[in-house]
Amino acid sequence: MDADHDFSIKEKRIVLIACCIGAFLAPLSTTMINLAVPTISAEFIVSAHNQGWLVMAYFLSSVAFMIPMSRLSDLYGKRMMFIIGIVIVLVSSLFSALSTSFEILLAWRLITGLGTAGIASTSISMIAQVFPRSSRGLPLALNTMCVYIGASLGPVIGGLLTDLLGWRSMFFSMVPFSIAALLVIFFFKKDFKTSEGEPFDLKGSLLYGIGIVALMYGILTVPEVLSAAFIAAGIVLLIAFFNFETKEKYPVLMVRLFKGRLFRRANISAFLNYGASYAVVFTMSLYLQNIGGMGPGTAGLVILVQPAIQAVITPFAGRMSDKMDPRILTTSGMIMMCLSTALMTTLSAEVEMLRVYAVLVMTGIGYALFSSPNTNLVMSSVTAKNYSESSGVISVMRQVGMMTSVAIIMCMIAFTMGTDTHIPDMVDEFITSIRYAFAVCCLLGIAGTFMTWFSRDRPHAEHGAA
Repeated sequence: MDADHDFSIKEKRIVLIACCIGAFLAPLSTTMINLAVPTISAEFIVSAHNQGWLVMAYFLSSVAFMIPMSRLSDLYGKRMMFIIGIVIVLVSSLFSALSTSFEILLAWRLITGLGTAGIASTSISMIAQVFPRSSRGLPLALNTMCVYIGASLGPVIGGLLTDLLGWRSMFFSMVPFSIAALLVIFFFKKDFKTSEGEPFDLKGSLLYGIGIVALMYGILTVPEVLSAAFIAAGIVLLIAFFNFETKEKYPVLMVRLFKGRLFRRANISAFLNYGASYAVVFTMSLYLQNIGGMGPGTAGLVILVQPAIQAVITPFAGRMSDKMDPRILTTSGMIMMCLSTALMTTLSAEVEMLRVYAVLVMTGIGYALFSSPNTNLVMSSVTAKNYSESSGVISVMRQVGMMTSVAIIMCMIAFTMGTDTHIPDMVDEFITSIRYAFAVCCLLGIAGTFMTWFSRDRPHAEHGAA
């Protein structure tokens, strides 16, 4: 079923609501654990070095399975793969809450990453499938808004639940959202199998999975000795993957989509946007708690300013992307990210809340103006047959950008403070690491600004493979 106009208003609303719940659920399962890591580690007696695996395991699993899950959704149905993803998140959340050891919890986090890959790789493509190009901006904006609200509310919900009910309550809180998504999507009876009957590219999937995991592991472990080797190995494997896919009759990823200037540049812009900006909230959480003396709940409430601003502006930006050149919106969003990251370099040991709120407001505006119009650009540059692959690529770019952004700040902290020190003991060095890290992030934002503006192509023309 390829037509994007043969759906009733009720069917469109069902798909949009289900996908928005899924879009909220996936990042929520990532970020809500951040403030609970010290509590979990204390219960299971985990070293400081191994604490990060609770977050890294999820990210690596999610990115590794994103593209293969996109292809499987084309073969067996987007709706089916979305349901499978939700069920995996539901079950893994329940068993995460019941974990009796750190290793068991880590295994369930890996499985959660698999589930969210199924959600992220299908939600955007299903929306693109049921909404016509002329009115796709607002639905994609609402979906994108839910992604960032989930990511931003995660620390708040995680911090409050951990303080009030213990860390296990976080995972139990995922259950009602998962059930809600399942109940809604069950009312939509149709499915989309754009490549039914074609074989699955296992070799390509393995090359991609191993390559992207090696690359991301290397980035996340900088400046450790072997990080450069993992990065190099990942790059080599991904180059081999792209070469292999160009010759494969039924590839897991239609790499010739990247020959389209708009598709290629819009996805690179997405990576640069997330690479520049994602560390803002992560760093602000550390800054407010360690320098500002706030508790996890209070810091989370301050950070809520960013998703609140984004929630207000995103629907407007999505609607406007259908009526004007989306590059104006995406470039404006990148400029706001440049300003917010530049302002981050001026933070000092004396916490000025006006400056903190200014950073969060500009970050929220930047996300709102960039994210949904850029997603609209990507999805409008391909045919219906390639919606799943495009959805998967967008999600991969977002995840890789997020990990790169966090890696930048963590790398600078390691260089300036070492790996066995605490922020309250080295405030000046921590501030220095923030300034260096966000100088790099600002450069990424500047590169993204030029990339978005010069992605010249007709945004609503058909590109890519049929």
